[in-house]
Amino acid sequence: MRLRALLVVALAALGLVVVMSPPEPAWACSCVGSTTEQDDSADSIVVGTVSQVTDRAIRLTVESVEKGGAQVGNSLALRVSPGEAACGYDFRLGTRYRVNSSGGATGLCAGIRELAGPASATVPSATSAQRTRAAGAPAWWIVGGVTVAALAAAGLVVAARRRAGRGHP
Repeated sequence: MRLRALLVVALAALGLVVVMSPPEPAWACSCVGSTTEQDDSADSIVVGTVSQVTDRAIRLTVESVEKGGAQVGNSLALRVSPGEAACGYDFRLGTRYRVNSSGGATGLCAGIRELAGPASATVPSATSAQRTRAAGAPAWWIVGGVTVAALAAAGLVVAARRRAGRGHP
């Protein structure tokens, strides 16, 4: 009877560790600011057509340069995070863009506008970026809590067996 009660307590403790453990941190991209601020903070502003897309970079064939040292007709490689959730940008191969970059990288909030054909009609995208972190402890906290609960349960089982071996009910 006592053994069952001890096991119920141990399982309840384990359940509390899992239920009460904090969530994993969540990263999100939120953009604030204006086009003027984006242009002012950029090292380079070019118009070009995407000639290559990988999971971490793009390559543009430069058509015009508004700011920086890029050369018309040359290929410009820029680092970019995959997906907009990571403040990246989903560039499409063969599509024309006006792209702001800093330090050889660009992203959702750097100032990217898709351009329609040879005209300069623009579709504005999001503006400047900021990463925010949701509160929470690292995953090792959960593993540590589960380990402590399992050791406590094992200790209770050993203690119950010793008492039973001595003839105590």
